[in-house]
Amino acid sequence: MKIGVGCYYNYQCTPYANAAVCISNCCCTNPILTTRAPIIPTTTTRSVAALAYCYNGQRTQVRCTTSTDCAAQQTCMNGVCCTTTGQEYTGACAGLPAIQSCGANRACGAFTCTSSNYCCECQFGRTAGSCSNLQPCPAGYTCNSQNYCCATCANGRAPFGSCFNGLCASGYTCQTGNICC
Repeated sequence: MKIGVGCYYNYQCTPYANAAVCISNCCCTNPILTTRAPIIPTTTTRSVAALAYCYNGQRTQVRCTTSTDCAAQQTCMNGVCCTTTGQEYTGACAGLPAIQSCGANRACGAFTCTSSNYCCECQFGRTAGSCSNLQPCPAGYTCNSQNYCCATCANGRAPFGSCFNGLCASGYTCQTGNICC
């Protein structure tokens, strides 16, 4: 059965289902017994170019708002679906460790409950410190309701994951605050 995700190699399908394989450039969960050799692209295609980075270097192309948007055994991390490892807290805050898990009703006290259900200063990106009416945020940051300067994309859209060692999906750049815009 087709998952609906483009691929060139089997490893590109495993984040979406345990037994998924790449057949005819499409991830499938019920593979045929014989598979042909992968097609190696000579040019970059949109399906390969649009792979964001997870906090641990894994690649993904699935955006999310919460983990319910992701496949089984995946967690929504920094706005993209990543394979659940049990170590999500280590990179929940745009590559930095979470402060704590979100409480009942997504409560985090003076922090924000992120898409991965961990408390961080910001929903996306790393903070540039605290802010107030008297202490505005630097360029590229917006003061959130908890009075932290949080990184924002200039176009107002949610970032496509966090930067991983300065890298982002093709067509995106690593911006201040460790977000891909």
